[in-house]
Amino acid sequence: MKNIVDIKNRIKSVKDIAQITRAMELISVAKMRKADERREHHDRYYRRIKSVIKDIFAHSPSIDHPYLKPAEGKGTVFIVIASDAGLAGGYNNRVLQLAEKEIAAAGSYKVFTVGYMAEEYLSVRGYATIDKFVYCSQNPTLDDIRRLAMSAIDYFDSGEADEIKIISTRTIKGHNTAISTRLLPLGKGDFEDAKPLADYKQILHFEPSAADVFNILAPQYVFGTMFNALAEAIRCEHSERMAAMGTATENAGQMIEKLEREYHRARQEKITSELAETSSSLRE
Repeated sequence: MKNIVDIKNRIKSVKDIAQITRAMELISVAKMRKADERREHHDRYYRRIKSVIKDIFAHSPSIDHPYLKPAEGKGTVFIVIASDAGLAGGYNNRVLQLAEKEIAAAGSYKVFTVGYMAEEYLSVRGYATIDKFVYCSQNPTLDDIRRLAMSAIDYFDSGEADEIKIISTRTIKGHNTAISTRLLPLGKGDFEDAKPLADYKQILHFEPSAADVFNILAPQYVFGTMFNALAEAIRCEHSERMAAMGTATENAGQMIEKLEREYHRARQEKITSELAETSSSLRE
């Protein structure tokens, strides 16, 4: 016969866990909505920059800039974006496995990590990191993003690396997917999906010049791409944590129902046993 007190304590313990997972689910819902709003605000600015650069390429196809030089195989800087905590389903696992695959395939590399989970995963597997940015992946400020982007761009500007890639998570067709995005060098194909500002025939020239405007916008676009990747990763993280905590709460509810059935059976068995003992003693 199962111990009724143990079953009762187990039910209480599972109910406490269910309350925690339910609270974490609600927190993730609120954070995901906030991340969506922040991403939407940024997207308006980001899309505008892309549109201007697309127009510059249309009117000045021969424009030259260090950020436009093709990669030559000198090395790759990886910026790996994960979370600072677990309990987010397969979010960290997917992005970190892709990061490991990309880094292993690179001949020469340097790694920047965003989030404690990325730093821990890669360091345990022997991948040395240049710098780590922990506890800023949840609510990164513009200063955080600028510091991260500039730290990576310095290697590009100095010629120590000729390519910068961001390994992060993006929602594609309703599914969170780990992706590799080239931050630098820039290519004209990066702006194909941008909407033109106006009919090309209506634009006579850029003031002060197309090259000067591009020199100003190129760094802004790079920072914007970095911000966009972080904002999308944050949104995906909270989405997966919300789903994981929702599943945990549902599983806890099913476990409670099973334990309550066991409790009632054990209680009935105990009552039946006590009645049988009482009847037996009376007959004696």
